[in-house]
Parts: sequence; structure tokens; C-alpha cells
Amino acid sequence: MKIGLNLSADSISVLALNMGKIAVEVDGIDIAELMDAVNTQGLSLRIAEKPGKVVVENPLPAGSHLTGVCCSTAHITSGDNALLYTLSHEVQKYGDAEWIHFTGSGYLIRLDARSFPLLRLKRLGLSKTCRRLVATLISRYGIGLINLDAFGELLTGFDTFEW
Repeated sequence: MKIGLNLSADSISVLALNMGKIAVEVDGIDIAELMDAVNTQGLSLRIAEKPGKVVVENPLPAGSHLTGVCCSTAHITSGDNALLYTLSHEVQKYGDAEWIHFTGSGYLIRLDARSFPLLRLKRLGLSKTCRRLVATLISRYGIGLINLDAFGELLTGFDTFEW
């Protein structure tokens, strides 16, 4: 779970614990402001009266929310575009149209709907540049959904194509 907060504090102390958990001590912050910031993200925060376990809970089950990115189709080649269009219009049962969807202005690729999606994209013939984009987004941000859209934003650090 990732939480993004933008609050001002006098000091912050972070202690690394086992299993990827951290303990955070924050001085000079209004507790009500912190609670509001966390609750606006759809989470709930419980504050301990004494040092101990403070829990941030997500009311939704783990598999019910998706992490995704929307970016420009300029990051894929014209060959990738043609291939994704063809794959998204397959009508066979259990075809690639079940996880690659045409949106009218781009494609919605459900990476978590397939085992080893990068290997499958390679076998389908997508370019190395396209696969590198997907691999980087998966490894950096843990996405399960990518929306390649003609009106999407250009991402810095990735190749772009004019077609």
C-alpha cells in the first residue's frame, strides 16, 4: 500500500522494522490534519495513545483496487499500434482481446490478468521499446494496468515516436 501525503512537520524520525514495516515519529504536526489527509485517500488511520501499533487500514479488499498508469501512445511504435489493434479485436475464445482492450483513442492493457505478461507481449511481437516501457512501469510503480492513450501524457525518460 502506498500513501502520499503533503504535510509540514518540525521533525520526522523513521525506524526500519522487520518485514518491510517502518515506525514513524512525527513532531509538530496537527493530528486532525494528518487524519484528514489519510482519510481523503479512502483509508482510515488509527492513532495510538501510547507507543505501540498504529494501523492504517484500507476498507477495500486487496484485489479490488488497481494500480495503473495512463501515458501517450507516442511511446509505442506504429507497428506496436497495429499489432495491439489486431490483438484487441480478436473474437476467439480466450484470445488476447480479454486483456488488451481498444478504447477508441488507445489501448487498455490489463497486465495482472495474465501470467508473465512481458513474455506474452514478446511472443506476440511487440517491440523491445514497448516492452521496456511496460517492464519499467511494472518494476518502479507496481502497476497492473496501463492505458496507452493518444491524449495521454508523455513520460520523461522513455522513447517517443511520431507516426
